[in-house]
Amino acid sequence: MEGETEFESFPSAEKEKKDKKKEQPTNNISDYFIQLSRRIKVLEESTNNLRRKLLVNEQNDFSRHKKILLEEKATLSEINELKKEIENIKRTINEVISELRNNATKEDVEVLKKYIDMWNPINFVTEQTVEKIINEKLSKQ
Repeated sequence: MEGETEFESFPSAEKEKKDKKKEQPTNNISDYFIQLSRRIKVLEESTNNLRRKLLVNEQNDFSRHKKILLEEKATLSEINELKKEIENIKRTINEVISELRNNATKEDVEVLKKYIDMWNPINFVTEQTVEKIINEKLSKQ
């Protein structure tokens, strides 16, 4: 690599310092606390992220629950309206049936037709016509 000496067999002063650091144990308490504080910060951040996600999920669940309740109320009101309409239809059908029972049947109409044909009401005269005829006869006599 560039900038390095070609004589690697002769260690430089910097290399010696690095080798000494590697040999010394890192039992320094401040380093240990720094590592612990970093780990705690990472854990706190992940805990905060989880709390935020949980809060968002709870809010979404709450809004979905509200929406479902509104839809349920709307569905129940529609069902109640349909029940009322069905009751009205039943009532109307019963009224039509009772009216149909009061109407004349085909047989009743045929009996009436026979009587009308037998009496032949076209040949009937009114009361006024009869009085007129009687008055004419009486006046002629």
